[in-house]
Amino acid sequence: MPVLSVVVPEIQTDSFDWSCSDETPARHSLIFRGLVPVLSAGSTRASYAESTEEVLDFALQHAKLKGLCKEGDAVVALHRVGIASVIKIINVK
Repeated sequence: MPVLSVVVPEIQTDSFDWSCSDETPARHSLIFRGLVPVLSAGSTRASYAESTEEVLDFALQHAKLKGLCKEGDAVVALHRVGIASVIKIINVK
């Protein structure tokens, strides 16, 4: 069973000059068998919950395109909310 590791670059800003962290964390994931690194776009959403849902949707769409899951499958998603870890079981739509 493949495991997707979605890496979201951090958006950093100093006044009007925007920059994103690089893809090094995604590259580091390549050394583990069965771990599929995916580099997501950074999000400028207002809340953490909105950006988390956006990244989960992106990961599910990517997995469907790669044939890792299909509509009706159940997927386990792990992410952080503040300092707590959250496990969600999501049905692929």
